[in-house]
Amino acid sequence: MSVENTRIYPINTGWLEADVGTYLFWKGKAGEKIWHPTLCFYIDTGDYKIMIDTGLPDEERATRYHHKCEKRGCVESPTFLKNMGVDPGEIDVCIFTHLHWDHVHNMKAFSNARYICTRTEFTMAHNPLPLYYRSYESPILGIEAPFIGCHFEFVEGEQTIVPGVSVFPSPGHSVGHQCVVVETIAGDAVFVGDAIFNLRNMEPNLEEKWRYWVPARFVNSVDGWKSIEEIDKRSDYILATHDETVLEHEVFPFEGMPIRQRRQTVAGTSFYFSGI
Repeated sequence: MSVENTRIYPINTGWLEADVGTYLFWKGKAGEKIWHPTLCFYIDTGDYKIMIDTGLPDEERATRYHHKCEKRGCVESPTFLKNMGVDPGEIDVCIFTHLHWDHVHNMKAFSNARYICTRTEFTMAHNPLPLYYRSYESPILGIEAPFIGCHFEFVEGEQTIVPGVSVFPSPGHSVGHQCVVVETIAGDAVFVGDAIFNLRNMEPNLEEKWRYWVPARFVNSVDGWKSIEEIDKRSDYILATHDETVLEHEVFPFEGMPIRQRRQTVAGTSFYFSGI
């Protein structure tokens, strides 16, 4: 693999309504609603074709079982690839940050791909805590999750998937969440899944003296905070699943793309895991 050849294409599979205080920001304004995109990503390294997550289902299913959804002209991920001239059967690997419903639909269209997730996430997805029946589309709801019947390769810890593409654990939002690192000519791109929802989650909440204004949707807030510190340490740029600013560019990296400063100190706040 040559990092000079690696290109990243965000795919917006639709828009979901989310609550600012319940989902997007810890101690955010509860009851305030915003619409945000739901992205997955196509990576072409020159040697491998990779999907990171596979996105939303149709609007009716999303709205009925989960959150209000509007497609607004967005197409599902296999159609997006076909419109690019890429056959979904050409995809070599699908790496899943986690197995929540909005990250896994249409995965069976990538029929020749290796499916990769953590064993911890797979186990929870197939026997979810009742609080997460909807997150994993439990059969108790009368529907079948997209991953049922699929064969996965399990990874635990930090591992290389193909040259230039690796994963590291980032639990918190879900028990087996992982982030994906892709080496590019502009540095390391980190695909954060739902470890954060919005790039503003990486910014401080100075009123509360928090180094990060973290999301409100965690199964474990200690793990979630630690994962955000890990993302901060590893990322030259961050590609977040639900951040609208990602849509400002059709391909990454782009000419003149700014590189973030890793682990930047902010007066009045502190890192919790100082030795990370």
